[in-house]
Amino acid sequence: MTGSGSHPAPAGPNRPVQAPAAGGVCAFWLAGRCFGLDIRWVGEVVALDAITRVPNARPAIRGLFNLRGEPVVVLDLARILDLDDRDLPAGKVGLVLRSGEIAAAIQVERVESILPPGRGELAPRSGGEHLAVIGLLDDRGAGGGVVTLLDSELLLERLQALRYVTDGDD
Repeated sequence: MTGSGSHPAPAGPNRPVQAPAAGGVCAFWLAGRCFGLDIRWVGEVVALDAITRVPNARPAIRGLFNLRGEPVVVLDLARILDLDDRDLPAGKVGLVLRSGEIAAAIQVERVESILPPGRGELAPRSGGEHLAVIGLLDDRGAGGGVVTLLDSELLLERLQALRYVTDGDD
């Protein structure tokens, strides 16, 4: 992650969770499940051919890769959002997330599709769902599948928190 930016609203059970904006959803596979993020945060899709490990890095940091001469951190999305503990290989595809001056990549198995705005039916998160989940987007009517929508604001908040880790946080 690079630079600094504005801090998103705090996550929590009292914060209203919003469906993705008019730009649509980027659907991708991770640990055998199809997830989706608001397309506004996905800068590009890249091949992660060489990831350099960072000694003593936090578990959520898989390493660094070279994006046109700039080092970009590669993150473990499952660990950042406290999803099920999945130590499965994530594949060689990276989604570069950008918000303000933050740039980071999440390692995924593959990108499924970009769902245009208004496509599919959104079933909001129920009380027992994970905090990182907005709901389920059912796109089967258009020949797609069911996508677990993730809370992009919560993800950005967690990315901000990773940027400012102190020795006392270990």
